[in-house]
Amino acid sequence: MILVAIVAVSAVAAAPLFAGAAAADEPETADDYFEEFRAMEGTEAYEEYDEFETIRTFAVTQVQETGTLDDDERAQLEAARAAMVAFDRAYRHAEDGDYEESLEYAEETDAHIADLEEYEQTQATLADLAVTRFYEGLADGLYDEAEAAERTPDRLELLSLTATAYERANMPDEAAEFNLQVQQETAAYEAALAEMDDAEADAEAFFDDCGDCNDVGSAVAGAPNVLGTFEQYQEVRTVDDAVADARAEATFHGLEDREEALATLDDETSDARLSLAIASASVLVGYGVIVGLLGTILLGRIFAWQRTYERAQVGSVVTVGDGDV
Repeated sequence: MILVAIVAVSAVAAAPLFAGAAAADEPETADDYFEEFRAMEGTEAYEEYDEFETIRTFAVTQVQETGTLDDDERAQLEAARAAMVAFDRAYRHAEDGDYEESLEYAEETDAHIADLEEYEQTQATLADLAVTRFYEGLADGLYDEAEAAERTPDRLELLSLTATAYERANMPDEAAEFNLQVQQETAAYEAALAEMDDAEADAEAFFDDCGDCNDVGSAVAGAPNVLGTFEQYQEVRTVDDAVADARAEATFHGLEDREEALATLDDETSDARLSLAIASASVLVGYGVIVGLLGTILLGRIFAWQRTYERAQVGSVVTVGDGDV
């Protein structure tokens, strides 16, 4: 019972603290908004984009002259406050190089400016001018980050965001240029992925037919016929070159997982290529020996035939008188 009472007292004591925190997060009265806007003084984002400083100053003056806020006044002040808070976050993320997060908060700022426009056109116009300039700087930062990206998927995403930022900065030509670049690089990237897939499939098919080709003896013994070794060697040369090219593409596009898998496959196809090259050479040497033996036998028979012929010619000579006929 004592424990329950303590918990109940603690809950009652804590309730005003949470209520106060909620009130601080969501200003309600003119005094609340006055404190909010006054605390924003000296914010770096508003000093650099002074349109927001103008809005802040106007808001401070407005709440000082207003005793009680009606619904429209409260909605206007809240839209202005929310836009300024979102813009400050967008600015700080951009300063830290977190451009994707910055773009998200900049888009959130746009949404709050649209709300503000329903109540105060002048302030909304000022805020929109500031955000438009901010988008241009953000686009430049996104492009720099895209150029530094090591993985093509990351680069394509950043270039797409760059195009979005330029579009929101009312720079359609730049936006169109980057959208075209994204399309071209996406096509090249997808072609590279297809090349990797084809190389892996061809290698798998080759080893299905020539599972022991990494061993010289097995490569020779496993050939379906005498010419099979040469055919397999020609095939593995094509497959090995394709895998090496696919591996280079994976490295170029920063695909570490694909590069590692293709590196392993490249080692296997290279080993098979070497084994089949040796096997082919062995077959050639073997055929050379056989041809040499056959040639020796044939030449021996030719020489024997020639000697027999010569002896026959000598035996056919007839002696008549003092001369030979």
